Amino acid sequence: MLLVVLGVMASGPARADRLDEIRQRGELIAGVKVDYEPFGYRDAAGTTVGFDVDVAAGLAETLGVALHLVPVTSSNRLQKLTAGDVDVLVATLGDTVDRRRLVRMIEPGYYGGGASVLVPAGSPIHGWMETRGQTLCAVQGALWNRLAATRLLVDIRAFGNTRDAELALRDGRCAGWLYDEAALQHQMASGAWPGYRLLPADFVAPWAVAVAADDRLAGLFDEAVAGWLRDGRLLALEAKWRLPPSAYLGEASARWSARDDDGQWHCRRQADGKWPTDCRELNLIQAQELSGLVGLALALRDDFGIDLTAFYDAYNRGQFAWGLLVTIGLALAVVIGSVLVGIAGAGLIRRRLAVVTPLVHLALALMRMTPPLLQLYLVFFGIGGLLAAQGLSLNAFLAAAGVLSFYAGAANAVALAEAADTVGPGAGRLRRVARLAFPAVMGSCVNVVKATAMASAIAVPELVHVSTSIVADYGNGPVMMNILLLAYIAIVLAVVHGFTLVERRLQRR
Repeated sequence: MLLVVLGVMASGPARADRLDEIRQRGELIAGVKVDYEPFGYRDAAGTTVGFDVDVAAGLAETLGVALHLVPVTSSNRLQKLTAGDVDVLVATLGDTVDRRRLVRMIEPGYYGGGASVLVPAGSPIHGWMETRGQTLCAVQGALWNRLAATRLLVDIRAFGNTRDAELALRDGRCAGWLYDEAALQHQMASGAWPGYRLLPADFVAPWAVAVAADDRLAGLFDEAVAGWLRDGRLLALEAKWRLPPSAYLGEASARWSARDDDGQWHCRRQADGKWPTDCRELNLIQAQELSGLVGLALALRDDFGIDLTAFYDAYNRGQFAWGLLVTIGLALAVVIGSVLVGIAGAGLIRRRLAVVTPLVHLALALMRMTPPLLQLYLVFFGIGGLLAAQGLSLNAFLAAAGVLSFYAGAANAVALAEAADTVGPGAGRLRRVARLAFPAVMGSCVNVVKATAMASAIAVPELVHVSTSIVADYGNGPVMMNILLLAYIAIVLAVVHGFTLVERRLQRR
């Protein structure tokens, strides 16, 4: 426990000035996306290109160094920056107050956009208010997930990448796909989505370059982006990559190109080193009022950089609590299900039926030998896709519970069958079989409880899924992983304790 606490306290983001290090190294390490055309993607030759890549190249040019690109995703980009894996992020990062608490967002923003929802042409959803209460597919770490959930009460089903979100929408697992407006417009323009349409954009916000600390590097990048808004470089990139005109970029370019009567730029550094207030996004520099604050959690965040957002933020606290309940429910379901599958499987093996028993042996072997994650994908996307074609939907929680129950149940069936073969006939035979097979069954059930984390791969909102979403928004990976570790330790200990009580009852009889 002491090591865990020390690890958490050491997880605060680094705040070193990196400009000298970058110049000595001779290259700028920039985190960019590779799955978000046309901002960052791999072309036919495998080269990473896009709007954001050009922006990153401009920043490297400003410093007079080479550019080294590192792929990032919406769910890990802030972690890579705060961990020091990259010097700068140019990865469609929406500028928010919460993110400014974690990293230094470059002002002004280099682009801007909002969210949209991709829906089937025949969908009854024609406006944002009609998404209220609907289930929308999304990508973990996207800024819009939280806004849609809190303001419109949308049920967000967040996947780890755009591919899975697209596949889930096509399979009818959600009413629409909530994502960045520019990306969805590009998808529509590509012709890959006939029979679908987009809602008008909402939640418009600037996108910002991000660095780890407020130092000389941040100041140089501030000036660089401001200069690009003035000389039209960003507008030229927008045209180069055939992006629809961004309302934010047009307004920002006009604002930062304006001059005072004396001919100087209106948006220029003041004596205190800051931009004029009317050149900044006021909603991002005003203090944010939070409800339900926990004094200790905030003190740890402000004084030590230990961001326990799952305890002080009402939305994340509710999400974490729900994730905990889902994980507990899934653990109970797979424990009970695997025991029942084990009993049924052992019974079929013991009957030694001419055709059935060999088939049961084959099925149990396949279940035991096939990785559970692969089984989840086969059932959820394979069988689920076939059902979707018939207008039916496969529940992700039930799919995960069923797959994991059969995976562990196969091992339980073998253990029970072998115990039954060992124990001779006589009074209390079932109890003796249970005693003999108990250690193997208990081990199998404990292991499958730990494997419930795999359910996050198909967007079951359990602890890992929720924690990953929080980390994607706040970048507090080490803190949330330690909280997740303690939660799983508690769940596993509870399961072990339950089995211990059962074992004691078996021993008393």
